[in-house]
Amino acid sequence: MFQYPRWGIGLLLLNATAGALTALHPDTPARMLLAASLCALLLLAGIEFAHFRSIKRAYRLAMLAAHDGFWEWDPVSKSLKVGNRLLDILGYKDRHIPDSHAWLKLVHPEDQALYNSAVTQHLKGLSAFFYCEYRVLAVDGQYRWVASRGLAVRDRRGIAYQMVGSITDIDERRRHQEEMEFLAQHDALTGLPNRLLFAEHLQASILSARSSGQRIAVLFIDLDRFKNINDTLGHRAGDQLLQSVTQQLRKDLPPACRLYRQGGDEFIVLIDPVNDGDAAMQIAGRFKDLIATPLLGSESDFFTCASIGISLFPDDASDGESLLRHADTAMYEAKAAGGNTIRSHTPLMNQRVTYRMSLENQLRKALAENRLELYFQPQTSLADNRLVGAEALLRWHNGETLIPTEQFISVAEESGLIIPIGDWVIDRAIAQIAAWRASHGEIPPIAINLSPRQFWRPSVSQRIIATMEKYGLPASALETEVTESVLLDADGSSVEELLKLKAAGIAIALDDFGTGYSSLSYLQHLPVGTLKIDRSFISNLIHDDGSSGSEPMVRAIIAMARSLGFRVIAEGVETVQQRQRLQALECDVMQGYLVSRPLPADEFARKFLEGKAQSPTPAN
Repeated sequence: MFQYPRWGIGLLLLNATAGALTALHPDTPARMLLAASLCALLLLAGIEFAHFRSIKRAYRLAMLAAHDGFWEWDPVSKSLKVGNRLLDILGYKDRHIPDSHAWLKLVHPEDQALYNSAVTQHLKGLSAFFYCEYRVLAVDGQYRWVASRGLAVRDRRGIAYQMVGSITDIDERRRHQEEMEFLAQHDALTGLPNRLLFAEHLQASILSARSSGQRIAVLFIDLDRFKNINDTLGHRAGDQLLQSVTQQLRKDLPPACRLYRQGGDEFIVLIDPVNDGDAAMQIAGRFKDLIATPLLGSESDFFTCASIGISLFPDDASDGESLLRHADTAMYEAKAAGGNTIRSHTPLMNQRVTYRMSLENQLRKALAENRLELYFQPQTSLADNRLVGAEALLRWHNGETLIPTEQFISVAEESGLIIPIGDWVIDRAIAQIAAWRASHGEIPPIAINLSPRQFWRPSVSQRIIATMEKYGLPASALETEVTESVLLDADGSSVEELLKLKAAGIAIALDDFGTGYSSLSYLQHLPVGTLKIDRSFISNLIHDDGSSGSEPMVRAIIAMARSLGFRVIAEGVETVQQRQRLQALECDVMQGYLVSRPLPADEFARKFLEGKAQSPTPAN
């Protein structure tokens, strides 16, 4: 029977292996192991068929197919033979790498231990094959990433006397991998480490601080009024501001401090170590001053400031999550104090946060169980005390307790509950208007307040108009009140909603006038018919000694309103002297405790709607 010569079988195996290498992707483990197996096959078979040209051609074919640099190493003599492809990868000439000592000098110092360990493991038979990814110095002075794999050739006792393998250039793949890892751990806009990397660093710092007995500090930084910049100048300007702040802070980063971007307009600083709370406060003060420095942008100059919260390990918390949360809580305390300030965490802050969380949960339950209520406060003419309207005000009785409106409204705003609550107010107020008109005939308009957040979604005007049509009410039966912050909408959607209300015939009043961004230029172009002077001006209208307090401001507001054809309502009128002074200033309408406190619907109807031909008499 015909048999192939041994060298013929080797040639067939060699060609088959080369073909398999060609078909496999360069970085697959199967290809790497196959390449190493090919090296061992060549070594074992090379002595017998090295004189045949066909074998040499197949050898060259295998090397080309693999696109690898082959090597052969003697673990005893340390001599090393490398192929031309390996030299090409690194840019060296032949005989530049005579032994493993010369090769190890080219391996990156940080990778030498890993490389030596992988070689030793395989020589001892602890791994099926040798594989390692590491950096090697190229002729141009740059380190390149390579993947090296190999197999040991062993004697009958299992002792390795030869090792063969190949090297693949994986520099592009590893660079891409490092880039992806960098992007996963850094913010794309500012280049700062992100909160994921912060969490890793914070955990490492806590472990170190526990063993050393040192303190660390976390600063939570939030830019004040950042949303105003986004809304008025656009998101591009907001991005430029964030980049400018980053550059400013990086430029003068104190020792032991690392800066991170939490997200949005929030930054975190990790101080490791820090002596005490006073030292942390001083560093926070430097950051506050840096941010308050005018920032130069490519298109705009920015003027901003920041609220900063501080928490310390181990004083305030013993774990990273609590430490960050406490710094965040302290930052909100700084923001609640007016911004551009610093607060250190205290246990009392936790109590307030817990209370607000409890309040939010109770408010959700109250909304679901329909335990909210509308009260109504009358508005009367200063000329003849005639009832000319009323404002619907939200009240919440939690069992026996009346929750102060300023407390739960702020919680509703922050939590987003103001949206369903706002819908409830629209539905309930319009239903009440319809019920009163059915029982008392035509009544003065009832005003409802619209939160700025209700304008963050489209069609709040559509809901109001549709509900009015549902009950068959004329547009004159309702008035809406908005604050000036609603008007600071860069894309104009809020103003569009107000224009739709005006087009439907629903009156619009500007509430708390004088406390926000009052500007004659925008008032001229807005669908507003009424200005409500904020109660803070009315309470200071006349000082205790009888002298004028805020009267010049009130006089100016009334004069401006007259020039624009607006009606003026004074809020918070509580004394006869205030009423008389407002009459002299020719204010149109007053609202306040002098006439009545806000009343439940039934009581309001009995006092102001039944026999409404009689004018209500203000209390003296």
